Amino acid sequence: MAQTKWLDDGAQPPIGPKFVLVEYGSSNGLHRHARGLTFSVDRNVTPNLLEAHIETVLSEAQTLADFEQIDTVYVSIPKSAKRA
Repeated sequence: MAQTKWLDDGAQPPIGPKFVLVEYGSSNGLHRHARGLTFSVDRNVTPNLLEAHIETVLSEAQTLADFEQIDTVYVSIPKSAKRA
């Protein structure tokens, strides 16, 4: 199972092996790029649904990382957002 690492505010994933990144965006989406995959989480989701939405995206990111044989899922969403 891929390891999940939370990034500090403004930090980027390190250069190196492929990764899955989960970040805020203006809409929900999944984008493939040379360094791996990026999940965007719509920051405008109703606050009472945001935590559940983030948990769902994290689960999908873990599953896709395992399928793609990627070792790390980086999360740039503050942990406090999960408890909003």
